[in-house]
Amino acid sequence: MTRRPAVRPGAGPGMTGRPGWRSGVGRALPWLAVVVGLAVVVAVGGRRADEGNPLDPGSPGPLGTKGLVEVLRELGGRVAVSADQPGTGTDVALLLSDNLTSDRRRGLLDWVGRGGTLVVADPGSGVTQVEPVGSTRIGLLDAEIERRCAEPALADVGRVAAPGGVVFKLPEGGPGNGQGDPPGTAGARACFPRNRGAWLLIQPLGSGTVVRLGGASVLVNQELGKADNALLLASLLAPVEGTTVQVLQPPLPGGGDAGLGDLVAPRVRLALWQLVVAFVLLALWRARRLGRPVAEPQPVQLPGAELVVAVGNLLQRAKARGQAAGLLSDDLRRSLAERLGLPPSAPADQVADAVAARAGIPRERVLRTLAQVNPRDEAELVALSQAVDTIRREVTRVR
Repeated sequence: MTRRPAVRPGAGPGMTGRPGWRSGVGRALPWLAVVVGLAVVVAVGGRRADEGNPLDPGSPGPLGTKGLVEVLRELGGRVAVSADQPGTGTDVALLLSDNLTSDRRRGLLDWVGRGGTLVVADPGSGVTQVEPVGSTRIGLLDAEIERRCAEPALADVGRVAAPGGVVFKLPEGGPGNGQGDPPGTAGARACFPRNRGAWLLIQPLGSGTVVRLGGASVLVNQELGKADNALLLASLLAPVEGTTVQVLQPPLPGGGDAGLGDLVAPRVRLALWQLVVAFVLLALWRARRLGRPVAEPQPVQLPGAELVVAVGNLLQRAKARGQAAGLLSDDLRRSLAERLGLPPSAPADQVADAVAARAGIPRERVLRTLAQVNPRDEAELVALSQAVDTIRREVTRVR
């Protein structure tokens, strides 16, 4: 019976089963996943250049509001798109996104008080006091909202489709407190109830009216043809032919008045300040040591000259004249060898030959100085040290 060779798991044609190949693929997979993810985001969430910005009155994209402007013009309305304050000749103004300063908001309310109608599509606007109490969703569905109010101007509107909108509560209050706060909703009327709130509030202000919508989704191009959205907007913005409508230009991306510090959340700013305080405390704690300076033991300093003198005194007391002479001769041999380009371990006769050839000093004199002799007394040791010093100076002067 023929035994088949064992096949390792994962091995196959064209695969060597080497760990290096597998590790290379493992390292490349995360980068491949990142590239694929970026491609999907660009393909799904990317916006073409001709679509413009969301809520832009000149944008034909799904989130633009060019369709609203064209519908109002077809109904005979005189529509102007501008970021300026509405003038005396403007009947209705549409605020798509509230990026107004306090002065511009006050001027806009003064215009409403003189008889203008302001339709605010930004639920977070501070033009008037409103309190969001929920959303237009029913569970996970964005169902259409029925009117359920007796407002004569909206009598022809049955229901609207306002996905992602919010509903407001009718707050109790008066027409302001005289301290610059936005006016309240005394006498306000509600339409399109949902989830114990109302998606549309009609707030009287002086001789004019403020209409608050729970979102701008009914205005965009992709929602304009659903339910009675177009009829609602025509009833609010161009109820009769010849109505002058001003659409306040929403801010462009990056064109707002908020600075970099305004974009930081308050809790993040508080956390950053806590880190700064902690760093300052740590720096103060580590920068100064309280109390007396701590005495640290210093190493014993022994200069080289004193070390030589101490060794010489020891040799003198031991009467080791031979050892001292050997040290002098051996030091001279090494220094001459290095000076003349010889190895430090060169023998005395080789060094003597080189000195005689380079410096002209007799070979016997050099060899006698380099020989290991045992001086009989201190005088001979002193004479040897003088001879060593003389030969070293003579060789050093030679270039």
